[in-house]
Amino acid sequence: MPLLTGLAAAGLVIAVTWWAVAGRAPAPAETAGAGEATASAPAGDALPPSAGETAPASPAGEPTPSPGASAEQQAAAVNDLLSSSSSARTSLSDAIERARRCERRGRDTIQDITDRRRGQLTEARALEVTALAGGTELKDALVAALSASYEADAAFLAWARRQSGGNCTGSTAGDRDFRRGIDRSEDAQAAKVRFSEMWRSIATKYDLTAWKPDQI
Repeated sequence: MPLLTGLAAAGLVIAVTWWAVAGRAPAPAETAGAGEATASAPAGDALPPSAGETAPASPAGEPTPSPGASAEQQAAAVNDLLSSSSSARTSLSDAIERARRCERRGRDTIQDITDRRRGQLTEARALEVTALAGGTELKDALVAALSASYEADAAFLAWARRQSGGNCTGSTAGDRDFRRGIDRSEDAQAAKVRFSEMWRSIATKYDLTAWKPDQI
């Protein structure tokens, strides 16, 4: 009996030792306490761009401004258009006289002038004049002048077509289209006077042609 009691006591000691050494679970790793943040950039600071990325040139929602044409460039563009307009006006009088003599060449020339006037009117409406002093009023006067000139040319063309269509009389008296051409030419002249008065100071400043009303 003493032998059995000793063996039982020894087994109990071994079991307790095994439990203490091998059976106990490892302690959990220490974690960040509540409210503690992991390493990061300070609040309010933007993170630097990653490799290959560039920072935006301007704040979101704000377009990057692009420079427009200078006042001198805008004035030069107006001057170029006036040069084209002047050449059209020079040939119109001769074309009307040819059409009056029932020459088909006169009608064809008026057709060409009318087409060119339409193109000049389109260009005038697209002119950029924001950098010029009084640019808006200047452009409005030029558009009004070229619009009236185009309508006058179109009326003269309608008259010239009848002249070359086998019913040529050589007379313009009482012709509704020829009369409208004259009326719209007078409207164009009034607008050209307004334009040339505003243009004079710009032409002087940038050393451009000081176009007169009867040259436009």
